[in-house]
Amino acid sequence: MRAAKRAGCSAKVLSPNVNSCDASSGADRVERISLDDPDQAVELVARLHAEVPVAGVVSYEEDAAVLAARVAASLGLPAHPVHAAEAALDKPTMKRRFAAAGIPIAEHTVARDEDDAVQWAERIGYPVVVKPCQGANSQGVIRADDEWQLRQAYRTLRRIVRDYDLHNGTRPNSVQLVERYLDGGEISVELLLQHGRADVAAVFEKPNPLTGPFFEETVYLTPPRMDPALRREAEELAIRAAAALGMWHGPAHCEIRLTSQGPVVLEIAARLLGGGCSAVLQDWLDGDFQALLMRLAIGEPVVVPLARHDVPVAAAMMLPVPGEGRVAAVHGAARAMRVPWVRSVDIFACPGDVVVLPPEPMCYSVGTVLAAGPSHQAIEDSLAWASASIALDLAPMGRDRWTRTVADDDAGYRPSPAFAVHPLGELVATDARDAVVPILAECGFGELPEQDAMRSASLAVAAAEEAGHESAWVVVADGGRRAMSLGFVDGRIGYLRLFAAPPDYWQLELPEVALRAQLAEFARRGCTHAVAELDPRPQLATTALRRVGFVLDGSTNGSTNGSTASAADAACMTC
Repeated sequence: MRAAKRAGCSAKVLSPNVNSCDASSGADRVERISLDDPDQAVELVARLHAEVPVAGVVSYEEDAAVLAARVAASLGLPAHPVHAAEAALDKPTMKRRFAAAGIPIAEHTVARDEDDAVQWAERIGYPVVVKPCQGANSQGVIRADDEWQLRQAYRTLRRIVRDYDLHNGTRPNSVQLVERYLDGGEISVELLLQHGRADVAAVFEKPNPLTGPFFEETVYLTPPRMDPALRREAEELAIRAAAALGMWHGPAHCEIRLTSQGPVVLEIAARLLGGGCSAVLQDWLDGDFQALLMRLAIGEPVVVPLARHDVPVAAAMMLPVPGEGRVAAVHGAARAMRVPWVRSVDIFACPGDVVVLPPEPMCYSVGTVLAAGPSHQAIEDSLAWASASIALDLAPMGRDRWTRTVADDDAGYRPSPAFAVHPLGELVATDARDAVVPILAECGFGELPEQDAMRSASLAVAAAEEAGHESAWVVVADGGRRAMSLGFVDGRIGYLRLFAAPPDYWQLELPEVALRAQLAEFARRGCTHAVAELDPRPQLATTALRRVGFVLDGSTNGSTNGSTASAADAACMTC
């Protein structure tokens, strides 16, 4: 927002999370949008454009890049084509285009299921890496060195894609990406494209080895310590990769492995180095780089600035997650700022936030440290000292408590005829269990072999029944799709203990119908309040509860700030 002002731009922000972009950020207008409803955003920007012409669109998160491209295309503004932004988000599509253009990439397959992945890995040999078909920041990326590890990694990835609502395109949850593990170090090449011409803004070395089993990135350091000829080869490869996807106007962030066989492209994104780390470009390059991005977006010709003579080396560090739990306190940020060569320390893990370890995608980092100074070793030492100076006190994670008033009109809820609602109150206990266990096995444990999924579902239902309260269970069907809700009544309070819907159906109507049917059952049983206590990590159940009016109980340790927000909650767009 400050860069937009420096560039002479009036900024309008479109975001799913309006609270993160208030007036203090410098925006003259903030509008709430849904990233899952691009037509809404396009229509909104058309109205804004009719009031005051929009000159350019900037996105700085993975999930917003496609939406930004659509908005720009609707107004005829310079940007990456929509098809290029979509290909940069979808890894199988990206790899097909790379292969067609002769770009060196890892051998890979889009596995139909776990067994297909194992059969492929046995043909090409271990180690291999499993990845979600869509996603950023190494979300769910896991290395496997043998069949047992691959099966465990594949199941973990399927659960992560389901629980954290990672988009899988139109593919079922069983389909995931598997590729050969590549040896060697890793770099990123940051590009600026202007009407098809690409210029290299910076090349970053990742000095900390990324060998797995998880691939959490920490340090980005520039200039890289590499042979000049190899660097030129990598830069040219990144430019070819951008062209292969059809990128045309805007930034690009290309990840490359420097293998023993030469540079190999991992992925490319329609953005620059993300998050707080992008601020390192301000330290490294001579000029106002963020304002340059604004001018690029509105179509002004820009010249990539040269490296500053007074800053031989610059780096950004994403502070790793120290453990799992709720943040109770953060210490040492001021001490870290006193470390030589440190430019800034930004801690965004706040008390009450939930942090989890990789490969869970909920919390990628707890903060960033920027440093600039005389040598690579001095900066690496500086970042290590600063990181060691910062400590998080973590309390047990516990469960979030969500509440909602049950109103009289909840009892009259009737879904559309497409949905069949089946309250199970008239069934004997064994028949009710027989009705819900297969649904929970499919929806909540679908990544496991069938027998294991049924056993896990049976145990979960038995645990939900332990309190001994009156059962108020509901099953909802939409054709072949089914969702279930296990409600229990204790006096005037209805407790929601288990809820499940098909993993590729969460963005549609079925989960909401099931929850509203459960509330209707509570109302008919005389409940005045509904309570749901949930594991705070999975995002999907939280989304479903919000849709039907549940709110997070302020008396709990729950938090909706900082690292507990999903990637989509943080994605904003500037016009």
